[in-house]
Amino acid sequence: MEIERTDDGGVTELKVAGELTIFGAADAYGILTRALSEERDLRINLAQVTEVDSSGVQVLLAAKRAAEAHGHGFELVAHSAAMLEVMELLQLSHVFGDPVVMPAQPA
Repeated sequence: MEIERTDDGGVTELKVAGELTIFGAADAYGILTRALSEERDLRINLAQVTEVDSSGVQVLLAAKRAAEAHGHGFELVAHSAAMLEVMELLQLSHVFGDPVVMPAQPA
């Protein structure tokens, strides 16, 4: 897994590429929490995620909760087919927002 960071105004975008699985979950969470500690909104680009497991989902849930607890925006964008499949399977649209039609609800 690789994560590329870009900053645009008050928003940090993290582009995740590869597998968002247990093997990189700790590293991913560290990167996400570092970005949130800078008091910036966070946008996670998932276009290049090739695989995601429950650990990857837990990382995203924890980051969303941390962002909301500190008053920061949190958004998942450009969902890959793998990410869409997991969101549908685990029925997470109401948590993260449906990437097509539904805004996210507070955690």
